[in-house]
Amino acid sequence: MISLSGNAYEEWIEEGVERADLPLFVNGCGYQKLLKRDLTRRRERGRLDFQLICFVGGKGAFRFKDGDVEAHAGQIVVYRPGEPQYYDYCARDGAEAYWIHFTGYAARDYLERFGLLGSRVYTVGAVDELAGLFKAIIRELNLAQPLNGDMAAAHLLTLLALAGRRLRNANALRDSDPHAEITKILEYMHEAYNRKLVVADLAKRCNLSLFRFIHKFKAVTGAAPLQYLTGIRINEAKRMLAETPLHVKEIASIVGYDNPLYFSRVFQRAVGVPPSRYKQVLQEEPRPLRTP
Repeated sequence: MISLSGNAYEEWIEEGVERADLPLFVNGCGYQKLLKRDLTRRRERGRLDFQLICFVGGKGAFRFKDGDVEAHAGQIVVYRPGEPQYYDYCARDGAEAYWIHFTGYAARDYLERFGLLGSRVYTVGAVDELAGLFKAIIRELNLAQPLNGDMAAAHLLTLLALAGRRLRNANALRDSDPHAEITKILEYMHEAYNRKLVVADLAKRCNLSLFRFIHKFKAVTGAAPLQYLTGIRINEAKRMLAETPLHVKEIASIVGYDNPLYFSRVFQRAVGVPPSRYKQVLQEEPRPLRTP
C-alpha cells in the first residue's frame, strides 16, 4: 500500500480529538492506494471528530446502520463524531482515496451549509482539484511552518465549499436535464478512461439498473458504454502517436490496455491500420494527421 499522511499531533490518536476552541481544525489528513493487501477499519464507537473520505480510484464498501453502500471514484463519504465506522477497501478493486479528520465548533454548520450531512455518499465528479487541496493540507501538516494549522483549516474550508458547489451544480443539472446522470458519467469516463471501468459499476454510480443504464447511455451517445470507452481510448492513443515520441507499448499502457498486442488489434479494427503503421504515416506526412 502507498500511504502518505500528515498529523497535527506528535502521535496518532486513534479515537480522534474534539476542539471547541476553534471554528475549524484539521487533526490529520492522508492518502492511500492499495496495491496487494486489503484494508479494513472497525471503529465501533467511531471517533470524536468528523471524517471525510474522497475516492480518486477504485471503490470501497461501507456499512451503516441503515444499510451497506459502495463509494467509487468521484464520490465522498462523511462520518459524524461518534458514528460507528465499518469499511473495507480491496486491492483488486484498485481502491485509492484521500481521507481527513477534522473538528471545531463550526464544523457541523459548514457541512450542513454545503449539503454534506444529509446522505451517506455524495457524487462530486472530477477529483483533480479536490486532490490538490488534500495534498496542500498534508503538506501544511508536515512542514510545521507558522500558522500551518490555520492554513490547513483554510484549505479544508475551500475543499468543503468546492464539494458543496459540485453537489449544487449537479442537482441543478439534474433538475433541468433528463439525462443529467449520463452526462456526469460521460465526464467521469473522459477523466478515468485509462482505468478499469466496469459497466455495472457505472450503472451503480447513476443509481440505475444495468439494463436501464445501457438503454439511456445509447439514447444519449448512440453507442454502448464499452464502445464509447474504446472510442475515447483510441482517440487519445491517436493524439499521442501524433504528438509524442512514446512507443506503442507505452501508449497502450497509458490509455488503459495492459496487453499491447490486444491494444494493436483494437486500434487496427477502429482505425484500419495498426498503431505502428499509423505512427509511421504521420512521420512521413509534412503535417501531422489530426483527429476530431
